[in-house]
Amino acid sequence: MADHFNLYPLKHFASIVADCMDLPLPGEYEPTIPWVSEILKERLGKTADRVVLYHADAVGQYIWQKYTSYFAPVYKYTSLAIPFLSTVESVTPVAHASMYTGLDPEGHGIQTYTRPQLTCSTLFDVLIAAGKKVAIVAQADSTFLHIFKGRELDYFEEPNGLSVQEKALELIATDAYDVISIHTFDYDNAAHAFGPESKQGLNAICLEADGFARIAEALKKNEGHTTLLTYSPDHGQHPVAGNHGAHGSKQIEDMNILHFFATL
Repeated sequence: MADHFNLYPLKHFASIVADCMDLPLPGEYEPTIPWVSEILKERLGKTADRVVLYHADAVGQYIWQKYTSYFAPVYKYTSLAIPFLSTVESVTPVAHASMYTGLDPEGHGIQTYTRPQLTCSTLFDVLIAAGKKVAIVAQADSTFLHIFKGRELDYFEEPNGLSVQEKALELIATDAYDVISIHTFDYDNAAHAFGPESKQGLNAICLEADGFARIAEALKKNEGHTTLLTYSPDHGQHPVAGNHGAHGSKQIEDMNILHFFATL
């Protein structure tokens, strides 16, 4: 049987999150996937008053399929997995812009690996307008710190994925934020340098999955909230000559990804 591209484009992401928080989005945004929102809201029991979005960069669906046990820490805390299709080009600025605007690349304006500040409405703008306290926690030079800059939210830049996780745990403990968006790219870096299925890359996969579990456990202990937590990559990565990895193509390894959702 031939490989197939996943059905749902990544641009549904913003509306799923907003719908679980009962927040309206601009009319031009791609609407939610109704059955996904229905399942999540039923499991939440009411509107989510806290959301944590964990973005492990470049983790393709085929990595889950081949190394499933490495993701046990993610499975432990999540209850719904949705196959998504990344953007063209399948690179971080394009994909995350679509995830947070609900628009195709032609709509938000980032179509290649460039990182301008987005001027169109984003999920962050909707959250801020609704009075939500928002934080971005990301590795140094993260795309999040470029394309979403200039907004009335708190930005935390950390040197590596582990320190990003530690900062996120610190913010959760303060109970000061309604929404925390987290971006790590240790796997992406290792996969580029040594290959998507290299020892270094798979070790980074495990470290990011373990970090997700630590965050989930902290959220469970930080009581008094109805929380939506996601594990949401932007694209995958395919092997190239010289034991390296690359992405940006229309290959299925770059395009097919999985998002996992938890209701805590």
